[in-house]
Amino acid sequence: MVNKTVLDNGIRIVTERVPEVHSVTIGIWVKTGSRNERGRENGIAHFIEHMLFKGTASHKSSIPSAA
Repeated sequence: MVNKTVLDNGIRIVTERVPEVHSVTIGIWVKTGSRNERGRENGIAHFIEHMLFKGTASHKSSIPSAA
């Protein structure tokens, strides 16, 4: 069963208990991205996404590569 809780400050917390799983997963979603960019910011969210997943010549990706 999925439960949604809204804190006084507006932060939404969604939880789900899966009894057969013995681990915890946390996901964070931020209401921002290309749809929230102003004209002079167009493309920044997409650029940051690529830096996080692909990295750069001098900075490796923050996502571990699949083995």
